[in-house]
Amino acid sequence: MNYNASLVDQFTFIILLATLTTVIPYAYAAVAELVLLATDRSAFSGGRLARDAVIALLAFGYTVWAIAGSGYEVVYKGTLLIFAGMPVYAWLKYREQRPAVQAVPAGEPEPPARAA
Repeated sequence: MNYNASLVDQFTFIILLATLTTVIPYAYAAVAELVLLATDRSAFSGGRLARDAVIALLAFGYTVWAIAGSGYEVVYKGTLLIFAGMPVYAWLKYREQRPAVQAVPAGEPEPPARAA
């Protein structure tokens, strides 16, 4: 985005980028449904299996169509933005997993340890 693009062009780019970031989880959900259907066939009857497989394939096809329809520039920049967010996600997960350290203020004695 720059000052040369019109406001309509910038708005279109932002909408396409938002659409791209929305359909990526949708694609993962469609593939997850297909994996579930393939790995746990006992939970699905014949008609239900066929219906769910067709719906999941159509959903995945739609996401591929929507991603391709966004254009190469939006897909390229959207991929860069997703990659840029990965270190932030990793840092947040690290912070969540690390044990909490309780600081003792300076000048105060530590509480006595309890006998087990």
